[in-house]
Amino acid sequence: MKNTEAARGATNYYSGMTAAERAAFDAGRADEIASLESTLAAAWLSSNAPAAGSPGSSCGANACTDTAHCCGESTPKTGAYVTATLTDICADSTTLLYTDGLGREYNHVCAAQKILSIGAAALAAFYALA
Repeated sequence: MKNTEAARGATNYYSGMTAAERAAFDAGRADEIASLESTLAAAWLSSNAPAAGSPGSSCGANACTDTAHCCGESTPKTGAYVTATLTDICADSTTLLYTDGLGREYNHVCAAQKILSIGAAALAAFYALA
């Protein structure tokens, strides 16, 4: 908020801008804030990566160490304000949900489930052609 007020003060936001100019300023400022928040979130997640074997840890090189976890892909839940898909991470194989360190929620698909669903789709397509 301090930075926003400083930026407003430097541009005569309150006394020198028209309503249209203030709207344009606010839109640009919202983009700047979103970019900064994204950068800070990425830095925090990088510095606070999940420990091996815990939900969210990488399974690209090593298998998940917890038998209740599976390796797969996590996609953002609708309305979770997340855009990135996480690949090759361990997550709970019973709930198929993952919540990162910032509280953002993802739906998880185990790699084995993905292979089975692709195989089932291929089989269905084969029989549809026959």
